[in-house]
Amino acid sequence: MSDLQICPFSKPIIGGWCQCEHANLAERCSGKMGCKKGTENLQQCYQLVDLLKLKSRFVLGLDDQNRQLTHAQAMKIRCGGIRGMQRVLGFDDSVADIPWVIERTKACYTSLSNFPFSDIMPDIKAFNHRLKR
Repeated sequence: MSDLQICPFSKPIIGGWCQCEHANLAERCSGKMGCKKGTENLQQCYQLVDLLKLKSRFVLGLDDQNRQLTHAQAMKIRCGGIRGMQRVLGFDDSVADIPWVIERTKACYTSLSNFPFSDIMPDIKAFNHRLKR
């Protein structure tokens, strides 16, 4: 499986921080899961991760957009970001559901890039993957 076929939320899903019905859980032992839904769905997830990374650069103190993220930074962006988005979209009582967040964002804001990312920066900054929910 090439890196472009790997779900960018693999580690957060494996860690139980979020969920996706399209993740190929049979591959979870490798730490990298593919997407059963296909390329278009996977591209939306990569677009979301790219937007989260771009929008959270200041709050995480990232000065170079191409710099390799630490594991903790990647988890803050992915987990804190998706959980914060779910909260802003009006549903924060459970494990964040990635497809729901993407579809709800598109329904409310017409595209992922129109989401008010500044509203979730506290979620990203505060997230700690070593602490359980």
